Amino acid sequence: MATIFINGKFTAQRTTGVQRLAHGLIEALDKVLFEGGTPDRWILLCPPGATLPALRCISIRTCGPRRFGLHFWEQLALPWASRSGRLLNLSGPAPLLKRGQMCMVPDAAVFDQPTAYTKSFGAWYRFLFRTLAGSAALLLTISRFSQSRLAQRLGVAPDRLKVVPCAATHMQSVVQDDTVLQRLALAGTPYVLAVGSANPTKNLPALVEAFGRVPHPDLQLVLVGGTNSAVFAGKTSRREDARIVRAGPVSDGQLKSLYVNACAFVFPSLYEGFGLPPLEAMSLGCPVVASNAASIPEVCGDAAVYFDPASVTDMATAIARIVDDADLRTDLRRRGTLRFATFTWDSAAQQLLQHLEHAGLAGRSHA
Repeated sequence: MATIFINGKFTAQRTTGVQRLAHGLIEALDKVLFEGGTPDRWILLCPPGATLPALRCISIRTCGPRRFGLHFWEQLALPWASRSGRLLNLSGPAPLLKRGQMCMVPDAAVFDQPTAYTKSFGAWYRFLFRTLAGSAALLLTISRFSQSRLAQRLGVAPDRLKVVPCAATHMQSVVQDDTVLQRLALAGTPYVLAVGSANPTKNLPALVEAFGRVPHPDLQLVLVGGTNSAVFAGKTSRREDARIVRAGPVSDGQLKSLYVNACAFVFPSLYEGFGLPPLEAMSLGCPVVASNAASIPEVCGDAAVYFDPASVTDMATAIARIVDDADLRTDLRRRGTLRFATFTWDSAAQQLLQHLEHAGLAGRSHA
């Protein structure tokens, strides 16, 4: 029986987009393997101190010394610990020293949007992804948009990259925590919500400017997300509309409450490999107004009102429209429910297994 090891670095990281992808796929993959059976042995390798998931079929093993940082753990401890089998990487980076591994490359942002990242971060990831493109046994990505952009940037055929889309079904099991409404003084207050990191491609300064043009003095804009100066370049303005609430990072339960109670969700991003937050909003009945750039229309389909993210005027008009039109919000909730249902982690895990099987890298019994 072949052993398939899984890179568990994401279990020791704060959950953002790529970590959400890895968590969703691992939990669904464990369910699929448990229900269907497999002749392969699956082992999730985690750094010391990680938060270990509850899995039924995939074994969990902690490896490597505690003194290693996560980068060195991934590049040195992980390839050694996985030396007797194949390695599946689901959250972007992978060890250079491991040959014949399976690698998820979510997007081509470090190539397409280099000024959004620090020079050292961008240079490392461009080198890493180019190296993996030549050495990996299987390359995965999360949308047709990313498939196209990565194929061009890495100089490989598009069908070399197999698509495994994200999903938002994880939000259904989250326990809603409404204490965030009191903490942010939002109880009974109308607001629109935006979720994103400090990455300049998230286009939050333009959203702040656009919101300043929305003629609703009682409406607030709630911004959720953290920052990381070691990764992202750029600065945030210190002067902004008093109606803006910067919530910072929040728990999943608090995020669910913010989605459920918002008038609308706004997604102004200039560049996305997939764009998970709009799908999360749809899953919770929150109407979506979104950028028409990159992968976002591919994900949102007919369940969003779109705007040009390069036009502050267009963005402000779209926000005002969704706030003013109750019938439109009702229609978008209906469309969003239908759209969200087409993306599930279970189907994503099935697609992942199919790609592995077709490449001869895994097998399932079908008793």
